[in-house]
Amino acid sequence: METWNELDEWADRYVRGDLSREDRIALMKWLEASPEHIGQFRKILRVEMRVAAVGKWRRLDRTQERVWKRITPVFVNRKKRLYLWWMRIAAIIIVLIGVYFVWQIRQMPTEKFVPVAEVVKIESGSPKAILVMNAGEPIELKEGESRQVADVFGVKVIQDSTGGLRFEDREGAEEEEEIGKSSVIVPEKGEYFVILSDGTKVWINSDSELEFPNRFGEDIREVKLKGEAYFEVTSDSRKPFYVLAGETKVHVLGTAFNVSAYREDRQTEVALLRGKVSFDVKDKVYVLVPGEIATLNRERGETIIRKGDVAAIVDWKAGRFNFEDMSLEELTVKLSRWYGVTFVFSDEAVKKMRFSGAMTKYRTLDYVLDMISKTTDVTFSLKENRVTVSSKK
Repeated sequence: METWNELDEWADRYVRGDLSREDRIALMKWLEASPEHIGQFRKILRVEMRVAAVGKWRRLDRTQERVWKRITPVFVNRKKRLYLWWMRIAAIIIVLIGVYFVWQIRQMPTEKFVPVAEVVKIESGSPKAILVMNAGEPIELKEGESRQVADVFGVKVIQDSTGGLRFEDREGAEEEEEIGKSSVIVPEKGEYFVILSDGTKVWINSDSELEFPNRFGEDIREVKLKGEAYFEVTSDSRKPFYVLAGETKVHVLGTAFNVSAYREDRQTEVALLRGKVSFDVKDKVYVLVPGEIATLNRERGETIIRKGDVAAIVDWKAGRFNFEDMSLEELTVKLSRWYGVTFVFSDEAVKKMRFSGAMTKYRTLDYVLDMISKTTDVTFSLKENRVTVSSKK
């Protein structure tokens, strides 16, 4: 279990009670091998069980926390042999607690859990994009390919096999001259990772576009965004970093943050994970600190600053959906971009229903919709890439 997707699959089978005796033994050995393994499995299990039974999860969480607090001091203060012995005990306790609550979940009445109706398997998105350099011919970028895409005036553009692109200055190249511009265009059902020439890392979400210089000039670093992206900006006090998103400008000095500015959305949102940014809207400047979210309502021209779960907002770049008390209208917009389908609602009231849950975003669409259907009063049906959302009542 070396990847989050593999671990998520095991946790899902565990919650559903589908692990064989051999699988359970293998899981226990894996948990015993490292404290990190227990932490990872605990986190994934929390997500899977939260989706399966939102109300009962809180009880599981509190019980596991009490056990964890009792065990942790032993980890810190004992020698390695005793440490490993307690690790085995901790793994067994955590898993047994999970088993008890899984059993409770499986006893819950099933008559109100309506399966997703007529939804065929639609695969999730994957790393893919189009690169346009200096207004030239588009270059298709796909996962699994490793190659040098271009070499422009001392800037090498390299694609790696994991679905990423990096711009590198060759040794001896002139550093202070901005040379041309590139755009990375990510379609629906896509995502892409780019390292800019200054080392800044950018994760670009579905249906989004990032425009940037092949090499930044000597005064400023400026990029333009349509859609959504997460930035980890390389610090350089001599060259401030700006993200232009519609009528807003984000001024950065070495930080990690998310910008969502889809044209069809009614709002632009900046969420700061760490560092410091200013959010400039027309003649007003708002300064954000870590954990704050700035939301501009473009229709009313109003900006609201609030504290929020920024980690949940940026979970998409780590391959997870994290829906925290989200309306089905907003949720289905995100699913639409990732799965390339259109959602329609049987009536306005269904749009306002809310859902909380988290899961890997690399599942097929029918799995995701089934999880939503199990914890809300809605059902889904699919016809020709069009998903109809209806009330069960």
